[in-house]
Amino acid sequence: DYLTNSSHGNAYPIGEDQILYSFPSANLNRVLWRNIIFPQEIDFRLRTEGVPLPELEDADYVRFDNWSPAFIRARENGNTQWMNQEQPDDAFALFPALDPAHLFPYNSDDPTGGQTHGYIDPRGFVRNENNEYTGWRAVNFFPYAIFTPLTGSVSGIYIRLPEKFMTHKGKFSEEVYSENLDLLERNIKNLALDPRYYSGDASRIEIKKGFYPVGTEFAHPLHYVDLNADADMGIDIDGAVATGKKDYEFPGTRSKRVKEIRYMYKWKDVDLTDIAITEEDEEEWEIIIGREGQGWVENEAGWILSAFIEDRHGNLRPQTTEELAQCMGCHGKVGNTVDAVWSFQRKLPFEKGWGEMTYGNYNSADPYITMLEDFLYENAGMGELGYFYYTVVGADLYGVMPAEIRNELISYALENNLSKNLNLTHSIREIFDDEILKNMDKNQRIERLTERQAVMRHYSSSLAYLDQDPNMNKYFIKGNIFYPSLGTMQKNIQMYRRIVMDQSYNLGKDVFGTEAEHVPFTFRSDGTVLDENNFPIPTGMVIYSRPYGSDGVGYTPTLVVEVNEHGEPVDENGQAVDLQTEEHKSVGHISTGGTFDMIFNPILSGKPVRK
Repeated sequence: DYLTNSSHGNAYPIGEDQILYSFPSANLNRVLWRNIIFPQEIDFRLRTEGVPLPELEDADYVRFDNWSPAFIRARENGNTQWMNQEQPDDAFALFPALDPAHLFPYNSDDPTGGQTHGYIDPRGFVRNENNEYTGWRAVNFFPYAIFTPLTGSVSGIYIRLPEKFMTHKGKFSEEVYSENLDLLERNIKNLALDPRYYSGDASRIEIKKGFYPVGTEFAHPLHYVDLNADADMGIDIDGAVATGKKDYEFPGTRSKRVKEIRYMYKWKDVDLTDIAITEEDEEEWEIIIGREGQGWVENEAGWILSAFIEDRHGNLRPQTTEELAQCMGCHGKVGNTVDAVWSFQRKLPFEKGWGEMTYGNYNSADPYITMLEDFLYENAGMGELGYFYYTVVGADLYGVMPAEIRNELISYALENNLSKNLNLTHSIREIFDDEILKNMDKNQRIERLTERQAVMRHYSSSLAYLDQDPNMNKYFIKGNIFYPSLGTMQKNIQMYRRIVMDQSYNLGKDVFGTEAEHVPFTFRSDGTVLDENNFPIPTGMVIYSRPYGSDGVGYTPTLVVEVNEHGEPVDENGQAVDLQTEEHKSVGHISTGGTFDMIFNPILSGKPVRK
């Protein structure tokens, strides 16, 4: 609720949802992501159709370019506007006008390759083959810790403002455009701002606190992770399939092939009153406006969202409205976005934040080193990544411990004799073994996860996740907890490709294996979980639903904090706590050893963390 309480581009006070699974309909209290909880069904469908399954070693799949053909298909008429208005009914009318042929790494000797391609200049501006500004600018941001290359997906982010923000008296001015982007950054990051208006030909447009101006565009390619991809350029490069002509790799493990191309366009001016949730909103079904077959929806907050995803053959196609509903889950009524956007408030400080998303300047020749500093999370007095490790007991989107992080934590615990120093009652290897937790009851799990938390907090507090570069006198995040091993990369590719071949994105885009036993412990009952009929789900069985009332509204306590019989958080004396004024008194709050933090601030401070 931090952004809502700050009245900064957000009006969704949903912190209480961390306490109860209060989803407002029966279907939302069922686990509909069948690919996650019943992964064996994917292989069954593929085998029934006679579709050959992908090989684990077939990483070359992600080294083929599927973005360029889609761009040519969408923009072959040369239209560079936000929408291809010459073909408004075309299925690709809202494919973003960001040409991947303009994303070559900068080469000072011959930046355009003899006017055969564009490039990204040293300040992050995207130029075309004629050395002209396209209006797009690349953004290098600090990722949330659940979205690092370990997950199998990495992003590029590009922003473009309307032409009047780039010009002075009708003529393009890099100075004016840079100033307006700087003003926008300061606004979105809630920093002190003297001017009330933008500059140049946009001088009559007011800077609205926490909101982007109408006409803002974001292009977001989502790539597979490829450990060969580190921004090489030439005739024969290892992060792209050789084409016989000069080509390039994306940086930061971003494969040549994209999983999706995502796009946002700010079409309507809104303020906090327009986007605020009313009681009527909470009682009604949400209506999503879009156009089936053209791959776009409107998010009820002034933005059009479009997205294109791989078909069975790996070519990009418009997403269905049902698939786009997943986009609404992140860019709709969510408490951690500034004007429905996740990335820009996380931009790295100053000029280092203008450029391609590099995930710590990844170098395939030395994958155990990043050039990414951690940044102070001021509310907690620790680093962003450090706070993440301090707060969670898993380390990915589903609470599962990636092997790379598990191995690092086991080594740290053994080297520092934490079994003795923290009075642990279970072996170090056991408390970090997710598999062993699957068939354990609640008390057994809590014992082990509490000890795991103690190790992780020790690791975080000692800043052991950082390595010093003595030459630069800076501290960077360790590469071995940020980048995947070759085996993890291959497995992530293989698992996702099964969903691509199955075309079952509507059933979930993540999967942990192909058999029932691969479902992680976080989706398995600890013996106390009830299903929608209030019957207990036996220990170790997959959780497929949760209880809800006669009105369809869920009421299951998450147990992140202790609650009374009415689902209200309580203090140590069992008295109900008002979360708006005294959340810190709730049993389970971060300040008293728990994990509940209702006022997390997602805006990057820009202050590096040092040991």
